[in-house]
Amino acid sequence: MRLLGWLVVAVLLAPVVFAGWVSFSPDSFLTPPTGDWSGRWYMAFASDRRWIAALGRSLVIATLAAAVALAAGTPLAIAVARYRFRGRSLAAVGAVLPACVPPAVLGMGLLPLLSAAGLWGNPVGLVLAHGLLGLPVVFLIARNHLDQTGPDLEAAARGLGAGPWQVARRVTLPLLLPALLAGGATAFVISLNEAMVTVFLSTPDTETLPAAVWPQLRYAASPLVAVASGVSTIAAAMGLWAMLRLVRRWK
Repeated sequence: MRLLGWLVVAVLLAPVVFAGWVSFSPDSFLTPPTGDWSGRWYMAFASDRRWIAALGRSLVIATLAAAVALAAGTPLAIAVARYRFRGRSLAAVGAVLPACVPPAVLGMGLLPLLSAAGLWGNPVGLVLAHGLLGLPVVFLIARNHLDQTGPDLEAAARGLGAGPWQVARRVTLPLLLPALLAGGATAFVISLNEAMVTVFLSTPDTETLPAAVWPQLRYAASPLVAVASGVSTIAAAMGLWAMLRLVRRWK
């Protein structure tokens, strides 16, 4: 089983390793270097304001989108897991529905809505759209964690005289913290790598790094695309590493 696990990891990491290899190519094509290696594409990436601005925008939007997903998914998970109310099943289905809709369909559906609200081409609109994509992950992780812990500790707190807000602040949220860190990190990675929805909702002034990579893949694929992908992967890996450190420290 351990060998099988490492084989799965190797298969999943193979495209990342290949992209990193291609990024050092001295040529202008997506071919790995067979002789001399070159860092010209990294210098081209660092010297291009468009790429740097898109990277910074991606990090900011991903961070805010993770916060939106947590703010929306956490109370919804608590309500569905701990309370019985009319429309409970509908709320649970609605929370995971964005994960079931193809990104192109979701982008086309959000386009007229955000345009009518005056948020098309606005970073706020991208934050809300990416937060919607992260909502199902936060909801599912938080609800599963609540189902595993059970309501006994919260019932004990209420029996000792704690009010609903005290129970939520001192019992429920501390119990949920590892799950919220995991859900927030996953929502961050989802937003950081989202391209299709962003293509519909962004402009050249608000595009993220994946949206900037998309035209390069279609018309002029070069190792610069591999550099951008590698930078995005490193940012996602750093976010996941920080989340794991926080979870271990909390435990």
